[in-house]
Amino acid sequence: MSSQEIGKVKSGKGNTYYVKWDSSSHDVYVSYAGWASCGKASSAGDAMNRAEAYLYDK
Repeated sequence: MSSQEIGKVKSGKGNTYYVKWDSSSHDVYVSYAGWASCGKASSAGDAMNRAEAYLYDK
């Protein structure tokens, strides 16, 4: 996994989590319960949006 940390997002409950995105495999990870996979994204911006959506109710 050659993912890079690209930023932080807040969950629906206000907790802050880090986001990693692997530009070669397009995998997105958030620092929720370790590093949870939350899908694939076509860009870093898309990765941030997916991570935010994943954490919405957490």
